[in-house]
Amino acid sequence: MKTYLPANDIELVHSGKHYFDVLETLIQNSKSSLHLQTYIFECDETGLRILSSLIAAAGRGVKVTLLLDGFGSFSFPSAQIDDLLKAGIQFRFFSPFLSTENRFIGRRLHHKIAVADKYTGLITGINIGDKYNSNKGPAWLDFGIYTKGDLNQYLHQYCEQFYNRSSNKLLAWEKKLAVENTDKPGGLVRYRRNDWLRRHNEIHRSYVEAITKARASITIVATYFLPGNNFRSILRNAAKRGVEIKIILAGKSDLPSVQHAENYLFDFYLRNKIQIFEWKESVLHGKAMIVDSNWATVGSYNLNFLSHYFSSELNADVMDPVFILKFEKELNDIIENHCTAIDLEAHYKKQNPLRKMVYWLSYNFFRLLMNTFMLGRKFRKRTDH
Repeated sequence: MKTYLPANDIELVHSGKHYFDVLETLIQNSKSSLHLQTYIFECDETGLRILSSLIAAAGRGVKVTLLLDGFGSFSFPSAQIDDLLKAGIQFRFFSPFLSTENRFIGRRLHHKIAVADKYTGLITGINIGDKYNSNKGPAWLDFGIYTKGDLNQYLHQYCEQFYNRSSNKLLAWEKKLAVENTDKPGGLVRYRRNDWLRRHNEIHRSYVEAITKARASITIVATYFLPGNNFRSILRNAAKRGVEIKIILAGKSDLPSVQHAENYLFDFYLRNKIQIFEWKESVLHGKAMIVDSNWATVGSYNLNFLSHYFSSELNADVMDPVFILKFEKELNDIIENHCTAIDLEAHYKKQNPLRKMVYWLSYNFFRLLMNTFMLGRKFRKRTDH
């Protein structure tokens, strides 16, 4: 989506009880149509609760469509699939291992979307399962955005298109709705895709343009944070312009090898006056950025090569003073009261030759993995739609 459109309501959503309450309410209030698409759907206590709501919605006559990633939700039980189909729910896996969708090795459905009645939308970085909830210990830290308004016709069409493997009709829709909504009040939102293998690079472009234009401040929440050389150069240039840059990273991670690779880059950030803060209270899973207190992006996109080149991702870019003020206040509270600041002295103190070697090996392993997967990428042109 290129055009910002007004939303009747914009709400910041947190992982844990808040997210699952919002999701369940969205499902329960749906009247005609409901799409849910996610990477991981675990059939634990939290997952069964959401499945029960989906089946109840189908029982009310709502057209319910559920799309799960074939890798992330590989363990989704066949018994649950039978229950969904008996209830009249449209269900399939995206890119199971033996399918025509899987001809691009590594391409995954990583976005997390729920949209009801073409009007109420919820996009996040949060998967469905107990560890993303707060009923059994602290939830993984993550965020999302809940919106109401005609702009969510976009989410409905996007989900329809993705589920049905149909051609792109979103551009024509966007031009039509943008004209119809020119004079409507409300905070402004645009949904942004990244699906490099399908020639969509919108989220990455949003990040780059926002950082390039930043004049005062940038706050990034990032998990699996392995930006490439060009992205790091953009951050360094912003810091040289006097922009205050704060990055919240994982103190605890579900993927220690990625965290080791992240730590290898600490020296670069700190030497370039980019501030690093580690969230310690649970696993960090958030993906968001605020720039100059007037622009934000939230969604599923990780700043690494897998999200950039392989996965289908969706973020929301937001220009709404009330939303951004609230979000920025929460991130500042997280930094001040729930994170450990990392400076050069502290960073060097915890270094030893073995740890340096582990960090170096981890970082270069992921660089090698990227370069191996992306052989020939420079010979295929990409355009932004």
